[in-house]
Amino acid sequence: MKDIKVGLHLHSSWSDGSMRVPQIVKLAKLIGFDAISITDHDTMANMRTVAAEGGRQNPRVLPGVEISAFNPSTGRKIHILGYLVEDARILTDECRPYLGVRHRANLLALERVRAAGYPIDEDDVSLYIGEGGIPHRQHTMHALADRGHTPAIYGELYDRLYGPNGIAVAKSDYMPAMDAVRLIKETGGFAVLAHPFQYDSMEYPPALVSSGLNGIECWHHTQTPERQDAVKAAASKYGLFLTGGSDWHGLYSEKTIPTGTLDIRLTSDHPLMSSSIARS
Repeated sequence: MKDIKVGLHLHSSWSDGSMRVPQIVKLAKLIGFDAISITDHDTMANMRTVAAEGGRQNPRVLPGVEISAFNPSTGRKIHILGYLVEDARILTDECRPYLGVRHRANLLALERVRAAGYPIDEDDVSLYIGEGGIPHRQHTMHALADRGHTPAIYGELYDRLYGPNGIAVAKSDYMPAMDAVRLIKETGGFAVLAHPFQYDSMEYPPALVSSGLNGIECWHHTQTPERQDAVKAAASKYGLFLTGGSDWHGLYSEKTIPTGTLDIRLTSDHPLMSSSIARS
């Protein structure tokens, strides 16, 4: 079986990444990826561009999405990755109301930033918003950095505005995680629990498996070798396959982890690899 170098968790300017899809696919080619997936938050409206670039350049590009969800039992965030979704329009339509709430929450956050003494408005932030049209906190921070209020996207000012007790944090709305899994399955995709340690989600696979969960993200910058071992044990227990990716956002990445440095390899008989070939 052939080893396939993959990056299955990348973000573009369609959500909260800094680079456009063509730039990402070109970078993936230079790095030597065999397959990638651009998993923008709560939208697959990028799929026409992704498909065009995937057909034009060498890496195989798997349709992907990352749904920002939550665990109703704990109230904690939980992210669900979807791969090889066949009906991207339905999935995007189902996620759109949540994006609308998040849009309004981000505009309220911007008002709080301005009230805290930073002269910045929606027009300023709009210069940094990508094709998805939804403002994210990274766009506000980018505008503040360009105007000299902070030397970096992340740091002291980010923590003051958007940290756990940040003055700009506004309540948003998220899809229940089990609904996110079911949505991905109903639209023909494979559902994967993303970075389970980042949001303390390791107790949640049984409930998600009952909704159709297929996999769990093992290789991620938040997961130490010990955490990876725990993920592998959970995957074996619940019959899940393993995936991985850097969760790369370009300039908007919170940690400096260039995509490709995790060197993740899957075999050609992995469900995502074999299914992507069958569907191409």
